[in-house]
Amino acid sequence: MIKPFRQGSRFLFFYSKMGDFFQEAEMLGDMASVQSVKVRTRVNRSEIRSVLEDIERIPSIHAKWLNTLSLLEHIGARKIHASQTGNSISEMVLRHASEEARHAAFFKKLTLRVGSEEFSGYEPATLLAGNSAVIYFQRLDSIVNRSLSSEAFSRGKQKLLCYLYVTKLIEERAGLVYEEYERILSSGESGISLKSIIKEEESHLQEMNFHLQDNDPKFSERTDYFREKESIFFSKFFETLRNLIPVNS
Repeated sequence: MIKPFRQGSRFLFFYSKMGDFFQEAEMLGDMASVQSVKVRTRVNRSEIRSVLEDIERIPSIHAKWLNTLSLLEHIGARKIHASQTGNSISEMVLRHASEEARHAAFFKKLTLRVGSEEFSGYEPATLLAGNSAVIYFQRLDSIVNRSLSSEAFSRGKQKLLCYLYVTKLIEERAGLVYEEYERILSSGESGISLKSIIKEEESHLQEMNFHLQDNDPKFSERTDYFREKESIFFSKFFETLRNLIPVNS
């Protein structure tokens, strides 16, 4: 049985490693608003597609969305570097980090194409539910780390499994969102394609599954537990995102 984690003061431990994207007070304020939203624990494809269609129709909001995707890919790259240190970093880890950084640059370039120079950074005003997106990442990273901490893993093994599980969960979610996003983009005249990004994310996911099956005897059970938690965290982010789209878009 997978042991649930306990809430504690280390909730923001991952944010503290990621640099000052936002003031901590702003993060906590947004966290409170997200926690107050009652949501279902599942978001289906049609709901995601509907929100993405509304986002894509409004250039100013679309630019913020692209910038938020860039930020999340950047955070992913930073997290890999922060968690995988020492002399045993593999080629897979280095390649994954470099690809996430390249994805961040890809989405930043698209952001500047759709928007303007005001989107050159990651200021809160240039993001769409940016704080909530970071909190989603935070919560996922935190629950995986805490759950694995309750097991008798060595420090090195725990760090590896945390990296593998968080990456797996993020890649699964990204695959679903990017597939729907690609369908919308390909049906329009934006000239944007995510096909290469999707292919690389699928490759990352295959690698994560291979190494998790090889390193964790509880892979199947733990995956089910983490997926359930991820769906709750994503639902909260998704509701915040949906509430920012104009009703008459």
